Amino acid sequence: MKVFLRIIVMLTALLPAIAAAQGQQVNIFSFADSSCNAWVKTSGNKLVRAQYEFWMRGFVSGHNFANPSRQVAVGNYPTGDMMYLYLDDYCRDNPNASYITGAIHLVEQLREPTAPAKPAATKKEPPKTLPTPATVPTPATKK
Repeated sequence: MKVFLRIIVMLTALLPAIAAAQGQQVNIFSFADSSCNAWVKTSGNKLVRAQYEFWMRGFVSGHNFANPSRQVAVGNYPTGDMMYLYLDDYCRDNPNASYITGAIHLVEQLREPTAPAKPAATKKEPPKTLPTPATVPTPATKK
């Protein structure tokens, strides 16, 4: 069941990135009210804000899964109070927006291009036929 829930969270987190690339509207499943007004009302309630933080971490994980060349590095992602301050500022500046849009903007600001993955080393295939004794050169002998 946990694996199924993780997959749902990752797929949910992928949808905004895909939609943004295609310029389409995507429905994202989160809280019943994902408005900035709902976020602002959670001020002072660390338990509810922690739920938003967990959702955002899943969102960023889904983004990273879908975009291996544009990762949000583990050390770059704000935690706890820093993330709350970011969303507070975002929702103050965009009162009619959704905290989900704030999450998308946060990801866009934090993601970094990474070097493309190096291909795995390939083993050199052994020759299909072994040399016969007649074709193996013999060292010259001294006379």
